[in-house]
Amino acid sequence: MKKLLLFSIAILLASAGFSQKIKLMSGSLSSMKGQDIIEVQFTYDDMKVGKVTEAEYVKKKKQEADAQEGNSGDRWHNLWIQDRSNRYEPKFIELFNKYSKGTGLFIDLDRTETKFVMVVNTYFTEPGFNVGVSSGYAYVSMKVSFYERSNMSSPIAVFDIIKARGAATFDMATRIAEGYALAGKSFAKTLPKYL
Repeated sequence: MKKLLLFSIAILLASAGFSQKIKLMSGSLSSMKGQDIIEVQFTYDDMKVGKVTEAEYVKKKKQEADAQEGNSGDRWHNLWIQDRSNRYEPKFIELFNKYSKGTGLFIDLDRTETKFVMVVNTYFTEPGFNVGVSSGYAYVSMKVSFYERSNMSSPIAVFDIIKARGAATFDMATRIAEGYALAGKSFAKTLPKYL
């Protein structure tokens, strides 16, 4: 029994080292009190994928796809880009809105009439892996900046979501999408203390 307890504590401590963190980097959301919906935009500026730039990662993966299936690198790259709007961003929005009911603040794409805009910039993606006998979790990190629409050059608040853990399943897009889901959920649950 004592060994089981020690093992459980060790597992909890190990997993705590990989837990996501959300930090307010600058500013305040006090001017957003009373807002019920804001536009959300997603960007991927200067994103690293693992230990390399996104451009380096894409080049390598396209070469691998071409070598395996003959001229399928462009198809792989198209899916890499499409998964953002088809899978990752909807997961973030869905889970954010599900867990933001306590704040009354919801996010939506293409809401150009809102006074405030939330920009989610993914700056790091670890795609993870699953090779049957071994697997590794995906992770995403992102900066979330809030702007008054009339002044998109100066954010009123900036948050950092660090290492939102995705899944360790076989499909890469599913692994990454789960990281966006966790990021959206956790961020929505964190926001009330800043509003």
